Amino acid sequence: MKNYVMRSMYKIESPMWFRDRSDEGDIYEQYMKMHEISLASIKKYLKGDWEFVFWNEQVDDIQQVFQDHFFKIYDFWKENAPCNILYMGPDNFMQLPTTIFGKFDDFMMFNYTDPKSSSEKNKWDIQHEHFFNADVRYYPHTMSQDIWNMGLKMAEEWDFDCWNTEQVILNKMLWDQPNRTLENTRQPHLAYQGHMLHADEHFDNNLHRSDLWNEHSFDKSHIIHFHGSRNAPSKLQLMWAMYKHHNLDGSKKTPVAGDTIIIL
Repeated sequence: MKNYVMRSMYKIESPMWFRDRSDEGDIYEQYMKMHEISLASIKKYLKGDWEFVFWNEQVDDIQQVFQDHFFKIYDFWKENAPCNILYMGPDNFMQLPTTIFGKFDDFMMFNYTDPKSSSEKNKWDIQHEHFFNADVRYYPHTMSQDIWNMGLKMAEEWDFDCWNTEQVILNKMLWDQPNRTLENTRQPHLAYQGHMLHADEHFDNNLHRSDLWNEHSFDKSHIIHFHGSRNAPSKLQLMWAMYKHHNLDGSKKTPVAGDTIIIL
């Protein structure tokens, strides 16, 4: 069984995400550094045999990235069947030995996003009481084709006016699976949300608040999602601190021939 870790680093022309990010400097360069740190942590801690798939392209708008991801992941999952795919964004850090491949039979996301319930208007009039973050997600070889088909239909009608379109679709796919309940789905140690954390004098207080929000401790979490969209320079500082704390200097920091697939 083939296992893949996937991510992309797109150069996005428009600074408009959910807000204008021009004041944060070179976003692409900062995210590329986050990616290198993140990949080094994955290579150290992710168990099993796996290959890394990396997409590097240029687009006009952030929503194009999200929509393109959706179809690329499906096509890869289908063309390389049977295979398991773990998608992790570049602002995630793995800090403990972690097993994901072969552990889940359904499509999975693991923890709430912020806010924990959705409310943003979208063309499908869909809201989710339990709104999970999509930056760590798992596509097993056993996931339902019917679930895929539903998501593909929605993705073809992408709502470019809704910031959370990707998460709206992926949460629909998650919760429409017949075996999914909050109790057997939420596993915050696999996607601790670090949106409250910044490299500043308030870190300790915010860490306490963050643990309460996640209902799990930072130190015992396997994967930390730092939320690079909440100020990339500050989040990059945190990831560098994690890189040094975990002594990753000896790890391979960039994709190299033999263990990486580059898809252009």
